[in-house]
Amino acid sequence: MRREDRRVVAVLGFLHGVVHSNILSIPVFLLAWKAEFGADDVTLGLLAAAGYGFYGVAAVPFGFLADRRAPARLLLVCAAGIAISMAGVAVSPSIPLLAVSLGALGLFSGVYHPTGLSIISRVVVEQGRGMGWHGMGGSLGIASGPAYVGAALAVGLSWRFAAASLAVPALLAGIILLAQPLPEEASHRPAEARVPLRGLLTRSYGFILLVYMFAGFAYQGGLTFLPQPRFIGARFFALALALGAVGQVVSGTLADRRQPGRLLFALSAATGAILLSLAVLPGGSPFIAAALVFGFLLFSLEPLQNTLVTGEVPRSLRGMAFGFTFLSVFGIGSLGAVLAGWLLAHDASATLFVVLSACIAASGTFALGVRRRSAS
Repeated sequence: MRREDRRVVAVLGFLHGVVHSNILSIPVFLLAWKAEFGADDVTLGLLAAAGYGFYGVAAVPFGFLADRRAPARLLLVCAAGIAISMAGVAVSPSIPLLAVSLGALGLFSGVYHPTGLSIISRVVVEQGRGMGWHGMGGSLGIASGPAYVGAALAVGLSWRFAAASLAVPALLAGIILLAQPLPEEASHRPAEARVPLRGLLTRSYGFILLVYMFAGFAYQGGLTFLPQPRFIGARFFALALALGAVGQVVSGTLADRRQPGRLLFALSAATGAILLSLAVLPGGSPFIAAALVFGFLLFSLEPLQNTLVTGEVPRSLRGMAFGFTFLSVFGIGSLGAVLAGWLLAHDASATLFVVLSACIAASGTFALGVRRRSAS
């Protein structure tokens, strides 16, 4: 990549990691909240869905703004909002107020993806490689956040202290954004604002939304409860997420090929097969090994999904386009966390993994319906 492209990807990758480190720490925090508040699995699933749901819903209005406002300001709102929300989580005295704080965390975190991804799509020349390295930044945050929270709880620190300290990287991200201004071409162009929103009403973009939605069911349903002792625990959960960082870079390098939809289909099918194995494998080492492979494959899908958007959607509509995709993956997809909680409450973990396998397979199949065009 060009030097200026590397700088953009590095800055955005750090904030991407901050966003995900907080959101993906929720499953580890659930272990502490279950003990402190006496919550059952259904309640825990609803708490996770509060954060994930607003994470997805917020992406649409902020995606609209990302096409019309200076993106640096939106990213500063994102960083500051995350810091304030994590402070709110740390002081929440009850489940209802905790749900409100998690909703705020999801809301401000939802600023990032339509804004950050639209910037990369407008600035970085090597789209797939840029998405891959940017995704690696997110995956490192995904791994480090849960690992830090799990370690803090393991050594006896309060979950409230862990939550409050997660506000620090968000504040640092805000400082970096002020010190490293984004290039001018990251902003919208006046002529681009005139492109009508009906430009998104294409058959291929409809398939893209289905790709994200079914992947979201598997993502939320598969990750929310994996840290529990009955599955792999917080330590191996963090390792599975770290392997996802490697998957991001590998698939991002391949995403610049002409037909990323076919590769996405193949990787989705492999991910579905691993989920099916989780339904039948006994606990212990075989299950943990399969879960680690699941982490690698699941996050390798993201750069390929994102390049489907940049290959289909005109440049001026990409903020809104990524907004709707993340509404699909995190907003609608948050129902996967609720479903997972309900099935686990009924001692149906095998059924859960079969359902999630079907969802990720459906996601990959819909990718075959996307006919990539040269979007300008």
